[in-house]
Amino acid sequence: MNDMSMLQSLLDPLTDLLFNTWSSFLVAKNLDTIIDNNDFVKVRYFSSSVQVSCVETTLLGFSKLMSNKKDEVSIDYLLNMSIKNPSVFKRVRKADVLQTVKMHQTQLAELEPLVKQVKKWRDRSIAHLDRKYVNDPANIAEMKTVDMGVVGNSFITVQDIVNVYRGWSGMGLLRLRDYALEMIAEWEYLIGLLQQNDLNKG
Repeated sequence: MNDMSMLQSLLDPLTDLLFNTWSSFLVAKNLDTIIDNNDFVKVRYFSSSVQVSCVETTLLGFSKLMSNKKDEVSIDYLLNMSIKNPSVFKRVRKADVLQTVKMHQTQLAELEPLVKQVKKWRDRSIAHLDRKYVNDPANIAEMKTVDMGVVGNSFITVQDIVNVYRGWSGMGLLRLRDYALEMIAEWEYLIGLLQQNDLNKG
């Protein structure tokens, strides 16, 4: 496998994971409109069920992206590979690669408190149902709710990092905010359909 193939085999699955996780985040976020709106009480159970699944998928995807295990493809793995093989980026000087990686590592370090919180939820309540978490009120009280707005902002940070290496490799850039605008338009369309359906039945 040549350098470019190795890089693409890393960046493509990372980009797919980021996009799919962001999509789940957007669905969960936009479902709030329906769940909180009394006009849509007839689909509240369905909407709540989908939202719970999307929140869990978002947190699982986030923990995958932020994994620091050596055998897992993640942002950390991308940065470590870039340090070990800076020459893979043919158009960029080695010193610039190393300096940029260091900056990105600092950005990721700032997300560490959120990463730890998400992993705690993943290990105790999502990927596994921890008996201590279920049975011990003290453990439940310790489990602070994850701020999904902060998670959303973190996805943009990760996108910006990934886009640097995609750009250096001559690959297209990921634009998560554009997908968010498309999602808003689709939700407005769906809400319109629900409202029209109620009017027709009335």
